[in-house]
Amino acid sequence: MKLCIASFGLFLVQCLIGAANADCAPVSGSLTLKTSQDVTTVSKCTDFTGNIVVAADGPEEIALDGIHTVTGNIDVENVAQLRSLSSNSLEVVQSLTLMNLPKLSNLSFPALSNFSSLQWKNLPSFEHCAVAGTHNGEIQEITVTNTSLKSMDWLVWPVQLLNITENASLETFSIPYNSINTGSSLTFSDNAALANITVSQLSGIYGGLQVSGNNALSKLSFEAMETIGGYVQLSGDFKNVSMPALNSINGGLNVQSTGDITALCINLQEKASSHVLKGHYDCTPNVQKSPASPTTMSSASTAKPTSPTITTIPTPSPSPQGSGLSIWGKVGISVTVLVIAFTTLALTIFYFRRRNHSKVQEIQQKKIDSIELADSDAGAGASIPKELESPHIRLELAAGKIAQELPAYVPHELLAKHGSSELHSPTASFTSVRSDVPLIRHELPG
Repeated sequence: MKLCIASFGLFLVQCLIGAANADCAPVSGSLTLKTSQDVTTVSKCTDFTGNIVVAADGPEEIALDGIHTVTGNIDVENVAQLRSLSSNSLEVVQSLTLMNLPKLSNLSFPALSNFSSLQWKNLPSFEHCAVAGTHNGEIQEITVTNTSLKSMDWLVWPVQLLNITENASLETFSIPYNSINTGSSLTFSDNAALANITVSQLSGIYGGLQVSGNNALSKLSFEAMETIGGYVQLSGDFKNVSMPALNSINGGLNVQSTGDITALCINLQEKASSHVLKGHYDCTPNVQKSPASPTTMSSASTAKPTSPTITTIPTPSPSPQGSGLSIWGKVGISVTVLVIAFTTLALTIFYFRRRNHSKVQEIQQKKIDSIELADSDAGAGASIPKELESPHIRLELAAGKIAQELPAYVPHELLAKHGSSELHSPTASFTSVRSDVPLIRHELPG
């Protein structure tokens, strides 16, 4: 009996140990941490299959101690009260995303050695970070934007896409490897306190490197860089930029400074003239900060990458202000001229179309008037009697004949088949009989 009880107890302990080490895989593929109890529960999983998400009203501290692998992502966004996020055991995660965490100040993942993406944005209280110094695998992206980090010494691995921007407290950064590979891009911009970027180990840049808007950065020393196979753009208030070993530019180099980097421009020119340096570059010292009246010293090349670049360095004196229109001024004048030309053309076309239309209407009206006049003449001609066809015809006497009048007091009315005759006397009254037959007066011969 005691043997059975002991065996059962051993079996139960083994089951509990197995449960603690079992893989955790939520059916939905994602687990949301809302309370401290949720954190404790998930920490019992050695390997977690899926994504871990922290709710907006999640706990102030999250310690994922016990988890070694997360096959998906850890996503922490818009958690207003989160102050600390850590795991002393996590080694593998696909991506770690931290965004809009106003109170997060501590981040610690000392065992983390395998990840593909870190995206940290808008973490104004984030000052301390501890991440493992070794890494296995390829890192696709690291973005650190708007934090209070003063140093990123833990970031020591080659990255395909590195974006370090708007970190107001960041003072130093180091690139501790010798090459920026093809397809890779490194950007350092608008970090107000960044005074030192160590690039002395770089011997070749085959991807992209952009350094701009870091007001405290005055010096860049590319002591070992021999080849630029990608594109390098440097702009800021530099006082000293050196590339003593550079001998080949198969991509492009563009250096602009509000400070005096004439020494770099002359060095590049001398190398190009002596055929030591091949490729294309632009070097512009003493650029004015005011865009209205820039002072430009430029060195440019039109040669192919395999041929030497001929560079001209003008005297570093300010260009006279108002010597010509700016590009935007010329663009504005061009647009105005085009608008006036098109407007004039449109008005001209409109005028001639109206004029032709008026002429067509006038011609059509004249044709209509002519037709109406012809029809009127035709109708009127049928009702106008001709002189010979008049119903009253006066017969004239023959030549030599004398006309004689009948006495007025003995009037005789000729029979005209009126059906009546009347005697007339000066004092007699008479009644006139109306006849529809016209009367014809005949004069008697004398």
